[in-house]
Order: sequence, then C-alpha cells, then structure tokens
Amino acid sequence: MTGTPLGIFGTIDHDIHRKRRAAIGPFFSKTAVAAITTMIYQKMDLLELRLHEQLAEDGVAEMRKNFLALTTDVLSDHAFYEPLDLLRSDQAAGDWQKTIKAVAGLTPLQKQFLWIVPTALRLPLLPLRATFSHLARMVAFHKVSKALFSREGPTSNMKDTSDSNLLQDMQKQAEKVIRANLTAEYAKHYHNASEAGRKLPRINIFQSILSSSLPADEKRRDRLAQEGFVLMSAGGETTARTLATATFHLLANAGTALRALKMELATVMEDSSSRPDLSTLERLPWLTGVVKEPLRVGAVVSQRLPLTSPSQRLRYEGWDIPPKTPVSMSPRDVLLDPQIYTNPLEFRPERWFPNPDLERMNQAFVPFGRGSRMCIGM
Repeated sequence: MTGTPLGIFGTIDHDIHRKRRAAIGPFFSKTAVAAITTMIYQKMDLLELRLHEQLAEDGVAEMRKNFLALTTDVLSDHAFYEPLDLLRSDQAAGDWQKTIKAVAGLTPLQKQFLWIVPTALRLPLLPLRATFSHLARMVAFHKVSKALFSREGPTSNMKDTSDSNLLQDMQKQAEKVIRANLTAEYAKHYHNASEAGRKLPRINIFQSILSSSLPADEKRRDRLAQEGFVLMSAGGETTARTLATATFHLLANAGTALRALKMELATVMEDSSSRPDLSTLERLPWLTGVVKEPLRVGAVVSQRLPLTSPSQRLRYEGWDIPPKTPVSMSPRDVLLDPQIYTNPLEFRPERWFPNPDLERMNQAFVPFGRGSRMCIGM
C-alpha cells in the first residue's frame, strides 16, 4: 500500500513475511525499548521545552505536530543512532508532517491501483511537483530512502530528490549506520545474549536485520531502505495520533481521568526529575488504561486488512473457509462494539482494570490487528 513490497508491511508471501518479521523482532522487543528509556526521557524534556517556547511566542501549541516530532525523533534515534531533531526545528517538523500526510493520503489510492507508486518512481520529480504535489513528496521520500543504502552511497544530486533539508539530513544519518557493517563476531554475541536472556547491547533496525539468519539476498540495501521507509512513515504517525487522542480526552476529563492519572504517577515520581523505568510504569493501572483507551476510541486503523490462511481450512460458526480465501474485518467496528465495550464512545481508562469482562475485551482489542500480521510495535 505504500510501495514497499520488500518491507514487512508490503510482504504478501506468508513464509517470507514470517522470516522478515523475525529478523527485526529484537528491535521492537521490550528489552530493546527498555534500553532506550533514558533517550526517550531526554526527548520528553525537549518536547517540554518546545511547548514552553511555542506558548510564550504564539500562545498556542499544535500538539499533533509536536507529538509527531517527538515520536519521529525517538524512532530515528533508535533506528539510526541519531535523531532527525524535529523537536529543535518547527520548520523541519512542519515539512515532515506534510510528507507523512502525503504518504497517508495516497495509501488508499495505492491500495486500489498498485501501479501508481512504481510508475511514479520512474518519473522526474519536477513534473510531479507541478501536477501531483502529494505524490511527489512520497516519491521523494522513496528516492531518498533508496539512496541511503545504494552501493554508491549518497549522490551529488540528492538535493534534487528531496523536498526539504530534513530528508537530506536523514540521508546523512542513515548512511553512517549502513556503512558500519556488522561483524560476524558482533552478530554471534548479540544472538547468544538474546537466547540467554542477558541484557542486550543497543541495536538499530538495520543491525537487527544484518545480524539475523536471513540469507544474503534478504540483506540487500534496497530491502533495508524499504524497511526504514515503513518504520519512519508508519511508526511515528500512529503513535503521535494516539498521544494526541489521549491528550484530548484527558483534558476533556480533567476532573476524573487526568486527576486519577496524576495521583497515580505521583506514587512513582517524587518530582519532575524522577525517571521511573519501564517495568515500574507497566504496573500502573491508570497509566495502562490511558495507553489502551485512546487506541480503542481512536481506531487508528479504520480500513480492512485482509488476511488469508495459506494452507489450512478454517471453520467459523457455520462457515467453512478454504485456504487462501481473503478474510477481513473493520477494526473500528470491533473496538466500538457495545456488546463488548459498555458505552463504547466514552473515554473510560478504568474499563481496563481487572473485571469479569476484561478477558473478552482484551480478545477484541485489535487496534492494529492480531496474529503474525499484527503491528510489530504492539
């Protein structure tokens, strides 16, 4: 749907998808996330500073853009070892937001007409900019991603393939990563530590792929580029939208949900300088509810995501479903089903506290699907 058939999001074949997903699994593991907790707190400090500056200068702060800057900086730091520093530049954050909107806006069209992006990638950017600006942004993003990992390295005309200095910065940062090829010794050390359950060294998504058991053909630079494209275009936007949804509902319920959340956080944070670790935060019921409830009411994924059973015949109630038959559902309809969630349109984090219906609610909690095709960041 985003013109990335070599990334896990666009991989159709079941077995290939399973192997590609396993290769980047360590990057999204709880251990890997725990390893970047300090970095995430540092980005939060930058966000707080940015908000103070915006409020002092303009009197308002656009949280969707600020949250996108936050999540993208975290992702790029995690993926490339260096952030895009959107939190330090309002102009760069605005340019990135336009690029992500272009990718999101074209996805439904690309889903129906699979030839659009591949065809556009063969066209010069100048005519595209003049006629289809959104498509031009998406193509520019693709071309920069591909240039990052080309065997020749960055080209002299990189500025002609990007719509802002932001993408050129992304090119320079990611090039450092891909040129630092993993040694066999590092790969062996990493996987031995993983299997033994020991604390792992911090890795990025490309090292996760390069140190995996995938064959050499699956470690080509064009494939790495597409994995990076999907990570940066999808990971930041969905998380930012969820944060914005949570902020809106907390402010709308300041006397109840927000007050309860603050009181709970105060039990693990003596002051604003406190930095509780991931395991501590996971044990907080109100915080857990505030994380899950915006994913439910926000229904980030509204379109159907068809799946097939490659070889097994499925049985559902009175239906017999042959292998390779596309089956799909609308996640929003499930997440807002009143038979599963009482008063589904209400923002109620406390519904996720222990109760007799919790198991059924968790089974129906499908903001990003379920099974092997579920969002790998969940």
